[in-house]
Amino acid sequence: MKKDAYYSENWYQATDKFFRNASMRGDLRWCVADGHDFDIPYVLIGNGPNKVVINSGIHGIEGYFGSAAQNMFLDKLARNLTPEMQAKYTFVLIHAINGWGMQNRMREVMDNKHGGLVDLNRNFGIDFNRPETLPQNPKYELAHDLLLSKPDAVAKKNAIKKFRSEHLTDGAWDAISHGQYKHPYGLFYGGSAPMMENKMTMHIYDEIMRDATSLVSIGLHTGVGRFDRKRGRVTRQLLVSHPAEHKNTKYFTDLLVATAVIPDERAKNGPVLLGDLVDCLETRYGTPEIPVYTADFEIGTGEFPIMSPVYKRMDMGDARYDLLNHGHISTQTFNNLTESWYPQSPKWRDAALDGAWILFVELIHNLKQQQK
Repeated sequence: MKKDAYYSENWYQATDKFFRNASMRGDLRWCVADGHDFDIPYVLIGNGPNKVVINSGIHGIEGYFGSAAQNMFLDKLARNLTPEMQAKYTFVLIHAINGWGMQNRMREVMDNKHGGLVDLNRNFGIDFNRPETLPQNPKYELAHDLLLSKPDAVAKKNAIKKFRSEHLTDGAWDAISHGQYKHPYGLFYGGSAPMMENKMTMHIYDEIMRDATSLVSIGLHTGVGRFDRKRGRVTRQLLVSHPAEHKNTKYFTDLLVATAVIPDERAKNGPVLLGDLVDCLETRYGTPEIPVYTADFEIGTGEFPIMSPVYKRMDMGDARYDLLNHGHISTQTFNNLTESWYPQSPKWRDAALDGAWILFVELIHNLKQQQK
């Protein structure tokens, strides 16, 4: 199958491709919730106690890459998993966690009950029953009004760029993406309650972990890193939410050689991203007897090292301005937002899958080596 055939144009098409591929390769299951329009399919290949999970689409718009990568895994790699490997490992693919975002080309999910755009990767492991204890992010406040100001391709871009240069050293620029729980239409909003997608995802992981002796979980993402349009090259990185000396980071550094493993030195005193799924998994399941290793695999989409995050934050803010003031996102903002996370270039699509292929092949090869 040609690489572009793994990609889809909407959630229904992507889910149908996954269903067809997964039903031929393993134990296909569905997580279904009453009143929820987007079921989450997942497949188990093997029955070993060591669980290897690859999830996609927690940020909806990124799922078109993640879905394509999972379909490639099923089509080209799943059939070659030996009986010995399947006796030791269970490979689990969780498809398109944020189906609403995938279908609507949005990074977030709309919270129709409480209002706002919820970034699901800021929605996990948070005690929403005690609002007074929700994590605080006061430095985000410095940028909120600017980010949600009226769209302006020149003035707003320059203002955000200036904010970045002025606040690189005091932490306010980085704090924008850490997560916040005060502004429902603010950037990286973590929500006011666990979203249904959160509950469904954790139900799947709970089922997977019932008989587990270890867990390796990797989320497929886009957005962090560069895309060289002329050469058709993308960066690919495995982001670990711990410093270099942490056991989680060391595990992936030893396991993967061809993929850059990037530690987070800011996490010496605890998680940097609030409500992050990978940190939630470690807390929920990790024990001295059951090691848990989690990371996010990122394919780059930005052309400029400095301007890429500026444009991403501007596009996200413009979308919220449009929703709050006009009730819908303008065509221009929608196109800009899409391009920020899911470039339409065929070169990007090919290079993104090439990066996923390297990760998958190396992961399987080195897990096999661990058997010996």
